[in-house]
Amino acid sequence: MNTTINANFFETKIEFLKGVGPQKAATLNKELEIFTFADLIQYYPFRHEDRSQLHKIADLSEEIQFIQLRGRIREFARLGEGHKKRLVGYFFDGSGDMELVWFNSIEWIVKNIKESTEYLVFGRPTLFNKRYSISHPEISEFSSEEFEKNAGLQPVYNLTESLRKKFIDSKALGKMIRQVLELAGEHIRETLPDYLITEHELASKAFAVQNIHFPKDWSDLEKATQRLKFEELFYSQLKILKNKVANKIEHRGLYFNQIPSVKTFYEKHLPFDLTNAQKRVIKEIYKDLTSGKQMNRLLQGDVGSGKTIVAFIIMLMA
Repeated sequence: MNTTINANFFETKIEFLKGVGPQKAATLNKELEIFTFADLIQYYPFRHEDRSQLHKIADLSEEIQFIQLRGRIREFARLGEGHKKRLVGYFFDGSGDMELVWFNSIEWIVKNIKESTEYLVFGRPTLFNKRYSISHPEISEFSSEEFEKNAGLQPVYNLTESLRKKFIDSKALGKMIRQVLELAGEHIRETLPDYLITEHELASKAFAVQNIHFPKDWSDLEKATQRLKFEELFYSQLKILKNKVANKIEHRGLYFNQIPSVKTFYEKHLPFDLTNAQKRVIKEIYKDLTSGKQMNRLLQGDVGSGKTIVAFIIMLMA
């Protein structure tokens, strides 16, 4: 993505971001190639989850893909042996109870997640033997202030197992990105001319960068996505046009000045007539060969439409 941003701020190494440090920074460097503030805010989520609703265990159904619950863990139980070893937390919210299951990081969970403390739990429910459970739920101590702050659409990022082992999940990565965006202020500069923004009814760059991560609603997410996609395609096309102009002006091609007459060639030597489309394409390429400018062409057509004979004739001419 082409962007014009304040180098002094956005080139800051991520290890200097509060709560990151050298070890987490090294993991982000290796796993996601995130080195700077600019890399971080340009690591876009692949989807968003609606965190505006609190569900009740009693109201769960198989149609609900993801749930968010507020409640407490009554007790933990270590079950199974070997690769089936797991930790089960019996979670209740006043309307019912369900199991929270962990196969990894068991000791960390036991040490840090306290029984009877109120938690906010998010995850994908599964139904087995008429009982719901969530494997490896996202869990955090409930706070009305934090819930209000994070309610709504929340970003989900592509992550690796190494990141998860370092406790860098989508929430942790989003927290880092939010911190950079709060610090960025006016450092995010506009990268498209005003007339293009007006003509195509595009959002500003600052709005797009903020709302691609933390949109207020689906409409704002769509506006941010449209702006960033437009910008990417715009600069990609601009680069292609720049190279095309440079090839015509700065870089001279070979000049074929002894090419036999095209019309005479295929009328005398081919046992069949070319189609009008084939004749037109050959004529266009003939002009390119005699222009002294570099040629960059794609010959496109259906199977059996006669592309090969056109290419063969041009090859003989050259």
